[in-house]
Amino acid sequence: MDLAQVIPGLGAYARTTVRLHPRPGSPGPRDSHIGGPLAWPASEAWPHCEAADCDLYLEDPGSPMVALVQLTAADFPEITFPDGTDLLQILWCVGYHGGVEDVPCRVVWRRAAEVTEILQEPPVPDLEDELPGFYETYIPRPCVLHPERVIEYPWIWDLPEDLRDRVQAWDQDKDQYEQLSTAPGFKIGGTAIHGSVPSGLKCVVCDAPTVLFLQLDNGEGDGRWCAVEDGQPDYGTPEYEQVYTPTGMLIDVGPGGLLACSADFGHPVVFHRQ
Repeated sequence: MDLAQVIPGLGAYARTTVRLHPRPGSPGPRDSHIGGPLAWPASEAWPHCEAADCDLYLEDPGSPMVALVQLTAADFPEITFPDGTDLLQILWCVGYHGGVEDVPCRVVWRRAAEVTEILQEPPVPDLEDELPGFYETYIPRPCVLHPERVIEYPWIWDLPEDLRDRVQAWDQDKDQYEQLSTAPGFKIGGTAIHGSVPSGLKCVVCDAPTVLFLQLDNGEGDGRWCAVEDGQPDYGTPEYEQVYTPTGMLIDVGPGGLLACSADFGHPVVFHRQ
């Protein structure tokens, strides 16, 4: 349903988001993907968590971070890459840090052509003696991506009062707008699922407002947002897992997001979740 056609004035608030549609696969180190190998220079040290409160901080310089996502400028022109770069890599720590939003992340911007020799065996966190399955939920399966651009609209309480009244008059059952206006799953930009990240957060460097950069989710949504090509696989089957929970990640009770500085994407990102 095109909400802008049934709710006059809503079209002015349309936002484009890029759904990633991850699917388990074998991405190459120079591809855009979730999880999997990165085009990380063999001559460059692999990032480790340096947070003093990390419960995996067992040795100096701490626990190795895990590859979360790699994106290329060729696949995602919507991303504002810093001058001279065309490759984005995001890593994070899978340890527990005491707070729902306190997950150290490392964002790296590079020029892919300058990575001539790739690190073949990056270090991994030692989870052998840890709670089975607890930390692994933050380690995504290697997934290839199938980007899709879709239109979203803001949460109803972020709309002007007169437009909010029109939405409520149309949405008699009080939940259709919320279900149709915002895409679930992994996506770049757009509108965060309501309640997944707090509003009004500022950049830790320059105090500029933050924007949703990358939404992370436990699954890819339900029938309203699943790709037509995927059909309706039966619950519990391998086909269902591939479509609805492709990364194998459990963010929390709901989605979370990496928030970036609206003034400078080179400033540190902040992770928040419900």
